[in-house]
Amino acid sequence: MDIDSLIYGNPPKKIIDKIQKDKYGVLKQSMEYGIVDDVLKNHPFPQNSSEETLNELKYLKEVTDNATDKDVKFCKIMEDNHYDVLAKFGQKHGLDVDSDEVKSWCDRIDPLVFYLKDKFNRPRPYQLSDKLGIELYPLISTDANTGAYPSGHTMDFLVILYTFGQMNPKLAPVLSKLYDKIKNVRQLSGVHYPSDRKVSEYIFTQLIDKNLI
Repeated sequence: MDIDSLIYGNPPKKIIDKIQKDKYGVLKQSMEYGIVDDVLKNHPFPQNSSEETLNELKYLKEVTDNATDKDVKFCKIMEDNHYDVLAKFGQKHGLDVDSDEVKSWCDRIDPLVFYLKDKFNRPRPYQLSDKLGIELYPLISTDANTGAYPSGHTMDFLVILYTFGQMNPKLAPVLSKLYDKIKNVRQLSGVHYPSDRKVSEYIFTQLIDKNLI
């Protein structure tokens, strides 16, 4: 098969329903402001057959092959409980938040992220590495059921930590340090390419610029 025609596959109905519902209108507003067109036209993911993607897969194989038991535990916690982990971090630093509230902030942005995931339909690293003969195995089992690009977890991290910073600007240094610690966890897990994170960071800046977060 043509390697560039490989896609993730079809998202489940609940994802499509969430996109269509767009409860908070962030997807609609992102379209009106041109954010969606900009990302689709000007920020596509590297082709499956590209040297950049090959290098990304080699990098993922290296970090997963060399992961420690502590790394695996960290990846699993951030896969299963990142809302709880970040809510507890906020509480530790004096913020009146809980995991449900933290999750609600991310729910606002989900339709946009899922819409772009569906449009790009990038295969997950394990799907592509298999076709290229690279033995890449995710460190964790995941319930991720959407394409890889952009990274939803990265967007969650950014939205949550940004909101924490709005609640208490004095936390900016510690929030920046935390993001540096967690931003690569999905790559360490083997379920996202580095470019998935980078485009989420770009989209986030556009949402901030238009006051959509």
